[in-house]
Amino acid sequence: MNSRNDICSVIQNSIVRNELSAENHFLVAVSGGVDSMVLLAALKQIADYRQIKLTAVHLDHMYRGDAAIEDAHLVRSYCQKLGVACHIYRRPIERLAKNANKSFEEMARIVRYRLFRALKHATEADYIVTAHHLDDLAESVLLHLMRGSGIAGLVGIKPLDGDLFRPLLKLTKVAIENFAKANKVPYNDDISNDDTYFLRNKIRHQLIPQLAGDYNCAIVNQLAQLSDIVRLESDYLAADTVAFFDEVVTCGDEVILDVDLYKQAHTARRRRLIRHLYKAFTGSNYNLAYKHVVMLDAWLQDGVINSRQTLAGLNLLIDRNGVNITLENAKKHRPDRRQLTEGVNTLAAYHLTIMISEIEQIACGSIAVLTVPSDFKSRGLAIRNRQAGDFVRLKGLKGKRKSLKKLLNEQSIAIAERANLPLLACGSEILWGKRLRKTIYQTAAVSKNNDVCYIYIDDM
Repeated sequence: MNSRNDICSVIQNSIVRNELSAENHFLVAVSGGVDSMVLLAALKQIADYRQIKLTAVHLDHMYRGDAAIEDAHLVRSYCQKLGVACHIYRRPIERLAKNANKSFEEMARIVRYRLFRALKHATEADYIVTAHHLDDLAESVLLHLMRGSGIAGLVGIKPLDGDLFRPLLKLTKVAIENFAKANKVPYNDDISNDDTYFLRNKIRHQLIPQLAGDYNCAIVNQLAQLSDIVRLESDYLAADTVAFFDEVVTCGDEVILDVDLYKQAHTARRRRLIRHLYKAFTGSNYNLAYKHVVMLDAWLQDGVINSRQTLAGLNLLIDRNGVNITLENAKKHRPDRRQLTEGVNTLAAYHLTIMISEIEQIACGSIAVLTVPSDFKSRGLAIRNRQAGDFVRLKGLKGKRKSLKKLLNEQSIAIAERANLPLLACGSEILWGKRLRKTIYQTAAVSKNNDVCYIYIDDM
């Protein structure tokens, strides 16, 4: 595959297959290497007729001296040639990794995505787009397998994972290099990719060639096929886990696990629920090891009344009503409701200022701007905490309803944070929520309908 149309078609098919709407704003991560430069070039070729807005971001890890500076210059000049806005940043990854007692690779990933998401928010982009390809996918599956990963790790890299979009996953490195050559896309070779000090590079340059040469010449494609099979089954199991969570966990003023129903479930469902529950509380399973899951499952199976267990900040108490679950140092809930009026509303408890106006204003630094039907004012607009029955209509889903609970689960927002999230609501419909995906009311387009009002939300 080396023609312009082939790679552009792969990207367009990925956009359609993952149900991304037209008029998306893509924040494209561009390193200056062949993969990301080809991604940017191909996206630019399809951007105009798909009404896609592009913004590029480049991060210098301050690790490769003059070569890294050359990468930044290349990315900036190519973006200028394409007419794409470009943001260049530098971060001392090696020093940050040493201070945090983390590996260079891990700290680089943390800093990259923290920076990308901050810029995504600032530019109001819809997705962060990266240039991961088929070979990267195969490497990730092997890397996770070697680290003793479960099913989720064998998925490797998902084409769409929250706000991360990877449209090149079905393309090989060779196809990408052929596109660059055929379309004269400039790029730099990153010599750090050849450094086998890093485990991923060792897998890329030593393990995969040996597996392909001595055992299976189609190993990359076979690993990609494994990833696809496991991804679909993992999605099914994840949905089953959410359903099991809804069945046995009650989330109100207290979070209670029905231990009797828990005991009746298959071991696989129980252990998946523990991981889901831990992530729902803490926002991540990073500190949760296999031994922790086994230990906690055994303790819940014993079900001794008044026994307690603590796991990485999660407190569990078995009483006669079930398992009471709390998070250490959980913040006290904010006031649960504040009715809004036309004009400026100051909400000190949420550190927000909200202005409601029938006249469009100039939004300077607003974290969100909404255009809503004017009858929403008479129906009642409020900032409040979540309630049973809340739903959203997300941008790009053609006005379809999605339960707020499902969205919070999809975005992996910790349970401890959910009760404190400020939500702008009209009845049971959530129009905006801090950290939530954009709703259909958050649009930069100016409405021609006079029957609307404008809502401007600012941090205090």
